[in-house]
Amino acid sequence: MSVRSDLISQITTNLSGQSNISIISELPFVQGGSPLYSTNMNTVYVDEQEIEKETLYVTLDSGNVEQSTTTINAYLATDAKEQFNNIDTVIANLLLAGDVISSTVEVSKSYETEITDDVITYTFEYTFTTI
Repeated sequence: MSVRSDLISQITTNLSGQSNISIISELPFVQGGSPLYSTNMNTVYVDEQEIEKETLYVTLDSGNVEQSTTTINAYLATDAKEQFNNIDTVIANLLLAGDVISSTVEVSKSYETEITDDVITYTFEYTFTTI
């Protein structure tokens, strides 16, 4: 399984008690000039994983020890006028989902909010480092 599918599985598990939020496995593409997550509010979209590799060491047998950094963004848009009572719990559960990815030496998670008109967009960034 890929890191993206593992993350989607864990987000689904973490948000299973939230009847007002769903998660979808399709990518958050742009349709009609708007990102899909902004038109389908209260739905979590997980973007493609971006993988960056860096050679840490070259071994005596001409092999390489590489560090791989996988970055994945997730998006959730909500109506600013009708904010959830438990949005802090939803955010915490989305951040906690990154902790279950195995074989990592470092995990970094953060989120930003952006308000446009009456839509609050939460952008989550997960970074997983493996060697």
